[in-house]
Amino acid sequence: PPPPPPPPPPPPPFFFHPHAAIRDAQESRGLGDVYKRQVMRIVLVGPGIMTIPPKGWGAVEILIWDTYTALKQLGHEVEIVNTRKPEEIISKINQFRPDFVHVHYDEFIGVYQYIQYPKAITSHFGYLERPELYGSYVNIAQAFAQVRPNVFCLSRGIKVIYSSLMKIPERQLFVTPNGVDLESFRFTMAPEFPDRSIYLAKIDYRKRQHIFQSIDSLWYAGNNADNRFDTEKNYLGEWSKDVLHDHLTEYGNLVLLSDGEAHPLVCMEALAAGLGVVVSEWGSANLDTSKDFITVIPESKVNDIEFVEKSIVENREYSVSHREKIREYAKQFDWMNIVQNYYIPSVKEIVGK
Repeated sequence: PPPPPPPPPPPPPFFFHPHAAIRDAQESRGLGDVYKRQVMRIVLVGPGIMTIPPKGWGAVEILIWDTYTALKQLGHEVEIVNTRKPEEIISKINQFRPDFVHVHYDEFIGVYQYIQYPKAITSHFGYLERPELYGSYVNIAQAFAQVRPNVFCLSRGIKVIYSSLMKIPERQLFVTPNGVDLESFRFTMAPEFPDRSIYLAKIDYRKRQHIFQSIDSLWYAGNNADNRFDTEKNYLGEWSKDVLHDHLTEYGNLVLLSDGEAHPLVCMEALAAGLGVVVSEWGSANLDTSKDFITVIPESKVNDIEFVEKSIVENREYSVSHREKIREYAKQFDWMNIVQNYYIPSVKEIVGK
């Protein structure tokens, strides 16, 4: 006999009365003129976990704020909604009456269904390209497969996952990379520590910092959440944003050897500060790996510390003497370029459907 069908995906994680999501038919402006207008009204929905902009670390919140700032500079009307309450999310969206809504939190896939305006959702989950590591995230993945939303994918690899694994149609998938506020980062041609590399990230199991602590020239900054990490060796503590913006340029290159990433902001921050980058396979999204200042460590070689150290040193030596070239390369990730070349065209394509 044929095998039994797979169980249905779980219901969306949030429930509330659907009438709360219906916009006012008398006041709705309609969307037919959006293509004709240069100015759009856009809502960015945050996770509601910390403030936007964040007071300390918070990569998603930084990205939302930088998107907001770039859109505002281009003359668009933008509202940030940052709460965990579904009814409040819908109410605030309806009050603003936007042309487009961008949800930046995959756990809001249930709320997404009740947004009555053109919309898309982005997941910042670090293991999106590694389904074998999903764990309980499989519930969210199944909800995406059921809802089939418009998705702003942070890389082409992530787009493939949504298409092949979750069966979301290609026409609903858009590659919109993250960007960086280039001018926030000080840049120097003569770093104070040209013989040091910096591993700048929250210290945790996914980032794997503890594996590389025998490399004497590798230094670490970030909140420590891994008891395997030795804070007595080359540990700089958690940097504030001001220190990050001012001090990152003083190092030779950046190291990020996580076992999962989406499109890591820290790589673009390093490039903006004139640093080359040494990344794992999972941290290479949207990077031109043919560049000599971008080194990718194969997953099969991550535990070969001698190989990793040699790669870090070679990248650092090249990067320190080619800083101007690195800074020039980083300009393609400036938020104004990302918004104009990727974000707004994707928004208009969805609005025009």
